[in-house]
Formats: sequence, structure tokens, C-alpha cells
Amino acid sequence: MSKPQTPSEPWSLGRMKVLALALLLMAAVVYVGATLMGDRHPAWGYVAAAAEAAMIGALADWFAVVALFRHPLGLPIPHTRILPANKDRLGQRLAEFLDQHFLTRDRVDDALSRWDMSGDLVGWLAVPANRARVADGLADALPDVLAALRREPVPGWVARASRRLVRELDVAALGGQALQALTEHRHHQRWFDSVAGELADWAARESVQEHLTEAIARELAKLRYVGLDQVAARLATRKLVAALTRMLAEAVADPQHVWRLRFDAWMSEAAQRLQGDAAWQAQAAGWRDTWLAQPRWDEAVQAWWIELAERLRTDLRAPDSRLVERLGTLLDTLVDQLAGDQDLRQGLNRQMRQALLSALDRSRPAIVDFVAERVRAWDADEMGAVLETHIGRDLQFIRINGTVVGALVGVLLHAATQWWLR
Repeated sequence: MSKPQTPSEPWSLGRMKVLALALLLMAAVVYVGATLMGDRHPAWGYVAAAAEAAMIGALADWFAVVALFRHPLGLPIPHTRILPANKDRLGQRLAEFLDQHFLTRDRVDDALSRWDMSGDLVGWLAVPANRARVADGLADALPDVLAALRREPVPGWVARASRRLVRELDVAALGGQALQALTEHRHHQRWFDSVAGELADWAARESVQEHLTEAIARELAKLRYVGLDQVAARLATRKLVAALTRMLAEAVADPQHVWRLRFDAWMSEAAQRLQGDAAWQAQAAGWRDTWLAQPRWDEAVQAWWIELAERLRTDLRAPDSRLVERLGTLLDTLVDQLAGDQDLRQGLNRQMRQALLSALDRSRPAIVDFVAERVRAWDADEMGAVLETHIGRDLQFIRINGTVVGALVGVLLHAATQWWLR
């Protein structure tokens, strides 16, 4: 299998073989002619010696070159067809060489430390056409990705993962910290104002007060030992409902109202006990586990996940997709932030370098095994043909050089012999 000739390689493997063979045949013709003409002049002896040595050198180097890839003349001569016969061992040595000299952590880290990955990324994304290509590529790929995320086993895995993550949460401590943050910034009072205000507005409605009065009056009338008739019960109840309504309105209007102060105290106490009271923490953990033990937990989470993926997928397909618009905005923001923040770029480079090095550490044995396995799986004859295609052209120079050097050595040996015989 010879490598096709290209304009950059005027002397292909086939031409080099023809040239080496032509030199051998020429040396043979010169040897025959010089031998026949030897009696006519002493110079023909030098010519014959040079041609004879050239043939020997050419044949010896031809044998050596051919023996690397195949049996010379098809004869199973020992220690020939060297490369195919040692394919598996060469593959293992190649894999070990890559592991020990190319894939070492120090060498890769040194190369990565000189590579400004984030800077190259910013430079490439700074071109609007490149950003548009990235956004379009993401928009084209995301629907298929989201469709795959809707199919099993992904929803089941999300449900199991969410259950595991929630089970590992210290809900009491998180709740206590949340309440503490609310109280420190007085956000809980907004909740109080909202809830108490809604209740006050609701209770102030005539229809509501009438309904409450009627309901409470009926209950009081059933209690015979109270001693109230229906009219008295309605009157007392009406006053009670009105008093409660006024107290709700006062609590909303008065920052120092007793209900508001008690709500402050309860929130502070709850925040502290959730973070430090073992009984409260155990009760919160029990509520969490009871919630997770619901038989329809997985079904609900899977339905939520599928609905979310489908909504995003539908949005991506819309002509005026907000998600696609957000992708473009996100890329613009990313480029601006990276371009203007050198510390951010350096930090990103460190993170990416550590990620690549960690991936290399995990993958190195697999890479070594993969290289060795691929070479073992390679057909021996095909491997020999491929290697000969890539290095055979240079090996033909060995045959040519052997022919030329052999001729020179032949001349020198013939001259030394003639001098010695004198």
C-alpha cells in the first residue's frame, strides 16, 4: 500500500523504490560490463569493484528495509517481518512511553500554565459572528438535550437524587438561619403586616362579620349553662367580632402593638431553637422524613421535571424565544466580564487547569490501555502497510545510500588490495 503522491511530495514512496531498484540494476550492468572489459585496462578493475560493492550494499539494505515490514521474497526467514510480528509489544511500549513522557502531570501542567485559556476564549467570543454561532448552536442542540432529559432514566434519577439531597439537608439549621436573617433585617414584619392586614380587611367586611356572628351565636346557644338567649348571643358575638377586627387593624397600624412584639419574640426564639435545640431539630428532621416518605414523591418530582423540560423546549422552538434571547445576553455579559476582569480570567484559568489535570489523572490509565488495545486490535499486515506508507520513503534513502556508499567502499578496498599486492 503506497501513499498517494501529492504536489508537496514530488518523490513518492513508489518513485523512491523505482530509483533504488534502478541504481541496483545499473550497478549490476556496470559490474558485468567492467568485468568483461577488465583485461583491457586496470581502471576497469576499480569500476568492477565499485559496482560489485554497490550491489552488495544495495541488496543488504533492501533486505534490511523489507525485513521491517514483511518476509523478503515471501520466505519465512527468522527475524524478518519485525514490526508486524512485534505489534502488541510495540503498542504496549508506545502506551508506556506516552504515559511516562507525555502524559505526566508536571509536563501537562507546565503546558497548561502557559496557555491563557480564558483569554483565547474571550478573543474568540469577542467576534460577534462567533458569539452568534455559539448561541445558534446551543439553541439548536438544547431541544434535543431537553427531549432526552424527559425520557427515562433521567426523571427517575432526578427524583432519587432530589430525595437523597433533601434527606441530607439539616432543615432545622437552614430554617433557623433563614428566620434569623429575616428578623435581623425586619423582613418578618412585612409578613406580619401582609397577613394581619389581609385578615383585618377580610374581617371588616359586613358579610364576613354577619357570617361569623351567626356561626358563633349558634354555638353559644347550644351551651345552656351560659344562660344567653339567641338575641343576647348574637349581640355579644357581634361585639366580639368587632373587637377582634379593631385589634387586627390596630396591630397593623401600631409598630409597638403587643401582638407584633410577641411575633418578634416568637420568631427570635424559633430561630435560636431551630439551630440549637435538639428536640426541635429532631422534630424538624421527622417532618422532613415524613414528607419524603410520601408514596407519590417520585411521581411528583418526575412530573415537575418533565414539565420544566417541556416548557423550556417549547420556548426554544418559539420564534421569539426568551431563552434564546437570554443565551445571547448571557454570552455578551460573559465576554464583557472576562474582558474587563483580569483576576477573573486568571481564576478561571486556574480552575480549568485543575479540572483538566484532575481529568488527566483519572483518565491516564484508560488512555494507556486504550492505546495498547487499539494497537493490539490493529491488523498486523495493515499496520505494516501504514507504517511503510509513512516512513518507507525515508527508508528507501537507506537503500540508495547503501548503493553509493558500497561503491565508494568497493573502490577503496580494491585500491588497498592493489597497493598491498605490489
